[in-house]
Order: sequence, then structure tokens, then C-alpha cells
Amino acid sequence: MCDIWISPKVEDEQMTLRCQLGNVKCPSYKHHGTFQPDNKTVKSLLPDLNHCAVCIAHAAPRRPDLHEDLFQVAALTLIEKGPQFNPSHKSGAGFGSFIRPRICGSLMDRKKKELTHNTRERLNFDSQWHLFKNTATEVNQNIGWVWEVQDPHAEFEDELVRDLSFASALPTLLKVLTPREREIFDCIREDQRNSEIAEVLNLSESRVSQLVSQVTLKLTEAARKLGLAD
Repeated sequence: MCDIWISPKVEDEQMTLRCQLGNVKCPSYKHHGTFQPDNKTVKSLLPDLNHCAVCIAHAAPRRPDLHEDLFQVAALTLIEKGPQFNPSHKSGAGFGSFIRPRICGSLMDRKKKELTHNTRERLNFDSQWHLFKNTATEVNQNIGWVWEVQDPHAEFEDELVRDLSFASALPTLLKVLTPREREIFDCIREDQRNSEIAEVLNLSESRVSQLVSQVTLKLTEAARKLGLAD
């Protein structure tokens, strides 16, 4: 990832992100005004999301097998964080400068979780990861970079768009869950295993397994009623 984003909390601090795919710049995530994550807007940014997923998947240690998973993480981060963009913020930062660090951070967190299952790779990850560096680059730097998706994966993108529609409708879907089921859902979104959920919520693993099944069934049924599932 590249270019900079000025934090609203520390406006004098500037950070740049460096893409791991050689001598290319990060995608611009070109967008003007407030951000609404409708399908048309999100689909226009799929090439940028794909670039970031490829970047993190191929950064040391290389894990190209994580590409599709990271692609979905990037898309969901765009949907969840994009609407928080304030085009009138006094920093003058554009949408790309706002969203890139958030997407990059989410992708790195996901990759680190995957690598924790392999101690050696985790050590390599901590020692080799050098995406961030301080700089004095201007906020409104012109990106002027075009990324061409090598493999559009049309079928996968169709599936992703359905996932995006699901994410957009999530507040409505969650209304069908009880408070305890909502806690289970939040743990699932954090990629916690049943044993971890049981420890956090002070439940038995068998009870967690039952609740996970309930959450899945309820959300699937609610999604069907909204036309989001077959």
C-alpha cells in the first residue's frame, strides 16, 4: 500500500504505505464525496481491492493461497469503513488516503492470524514485514496509477457481490439474533474458534457449537427473506 493518510487524532504525523509488488504504486481508490457501499460503487473498486489482496498475500512470507480470503476481507473493510469518510475534513485528505491504511491494516491482521498457526512463519513475518515508513509526502499527491486485474475471476466476483449485499443488510439481519447469539456472531467475525469463544463467554464448547448452528440457521433464513440467499 502507498500514499499517505493523516490521522484525525495526530494531524501532524504523516505515514506512507509501500506496496510489496515491485515498482508500482498503490491503487488510488478513486471516489469523490460521501461513500455509499452500493453494488455499483463497490464493483468499480474491485480491481483496487484485488491489488491490495495480492500485495499482502505475496509479501514476505508469501502466502498466495490466502488471496481470495484477503480479497473478501478487503471488500468487507471497504463496506464497513468507507461510510466513515468525511470529504469535508479539514485535512483535505481524499478517499484513497483515508481507506488505504484501513484496508491494509485489516489485511495484515488477517494474515498474521493465519501465520500464528506456524511459529516459524510468524517469526519471519515479524522480522521481514516493512510496509510502513515515515515520510513528508504531500497529502494530495497525484497517484496516476492504473492496475489491471490479471485474472478477473468472474464467478468469484459474482459471489463476492452477493457477500457485499449481505454485509450491507447486516444490521437488519442481526435483529433476528438474541443478545447471546449476537455475542457468538461477533466472536465468529473475529475468527475465533469454538474453544476460544467458549473461554471468552464462559460456555462449554458443546453449547458454543449449538449457538453457532443457531446463528447460522437464523441468518440464513433471514437472508432468504431478503432475497440474499437461495
